[in-house]
Amino acid sequence: MASLGWLKQGRMAELKVYGAPWCPDCRRSKTFLSEHRIDYDWIDIDQDADALAYVEDLQNGGRSIPTVILPDGGMLIEPSDEELAQALGVLVRPQRQFYDLAIIGGGPAGLAASIYAAREGIDTVVIERSALGGQAGLTNRIDNYPGFPDGIDGDDLMSKFIAQARRFGVELLSAVGATEVAAAPDVEVRLSSGDHVAAHAAILTPGSTYRRLDVPGEMELIGSSVHFCSTCDGPFYAGARELAVI
Repeated sequence: MASLGWLKQGRMAELKVYGAPWCPDCRRSKTFLSEHRIDYDWIDIDQDADALAYVEDLQNGGRSIPTVILPDGGMLIEPSDEELAQALGVLVRPQRQFYDLAIIGGGPAGLAASIYAAREGIDTVVIERSALGGQAGLTNRIDNYPGFPDGIDGDDLMSKFIAQARRFGVELLSAVGATEVAAAPDVEVRLSSGDHVAAHAAILTPGSTYRRLDVPGEMELIGSSVHFCSTCDGPFYAGARELAVI
């Protein structure tokens, strides 16, 4: 269940999202906003040179997208769904407090585990701090998954996972993270929303994170010269004469 705190106060969102059609994180953010019925203006920086210059100015030369301008004038750069939810007052809350199984992480592993569990009659909740489907859902093409000899778009594949999990009654929570997990004696999971759930057992499928080089200047150049996702930011460098991939 989601509630929009700022809508309850009678205010309309004046939200602007700067991005590009080829950007998977942009698609994820747009999907999140649409699912929660949040109005926004989409500005394609590939088609609007002034918009690209504006993004570069905001980021001191960086071009990380999506760049989200909030109703209060604040800015989010490549926000997770959880960060968007917190900034916009979207509260994602569990339907109840106790389950047979809590799965932390809603990528392919977590969703697959939830389907197997729910199919056996195990009451299951999935907790995902960003978007359901994980990094696989942002992948343009998946060619190594059995059953799809011609390959499949990552978003399409994860949409099938999500639909199947819901068909078996799995409760899916996205844009809310697990901040603490303890066993005493049942598993207790505290959520970033301030809520908590308990379960007889938990499965942890937290996914992966990008590794940093930890070299001088790395943090300052992230988004302008240092990137972690070739499919996300590679198009910025189409035609470049010098490019290093580590």
